[in-house]
Amino acid sequence: MAEQIEASTKPSFMTRASQFALSKVKVGTPLYSLAYGVAGGIILSGLVYAGRSVYLMCFDHEYYKIQSRKRYYEKQLCFFKEQEETNNAHYMAALSSEYNPVATRMPFQPLDSKYRF
Repeated sequence: MAEQIEASTKPSFMTRASQFALSKVKVGTPLYSLAYGVAGGIILSGLVYAGRSVYLMCFDHEYYKIQSRKRYYEKQLCFFKEQEETNNAHYMAALSSEYNPVATRMPFQPLDSKYRF
């Protein structure tokens, strides 16, 4: 009977393990400080993430600026391509004014019809 009383007053393994773990996580211990810092970091990073999300949804106008610049660039590109086409047409007209089909015939032979303008 005495053994049963002693066995019942002796704490179980789980009780001893939980008391040991709780003694290592009391206020002022390194593990408590580490856990407190981790929890604070998670909360702070969540707030930063939420703040950036709100900023991007409500106050970020950079996208519109970039799109406007792209549209302006496309307009410039179209204008310069038209200028290039016009200049090439003037160049070809200048070359055709100097075209001499007689210079392309063989000596003392008639002019071939594919060289006629």
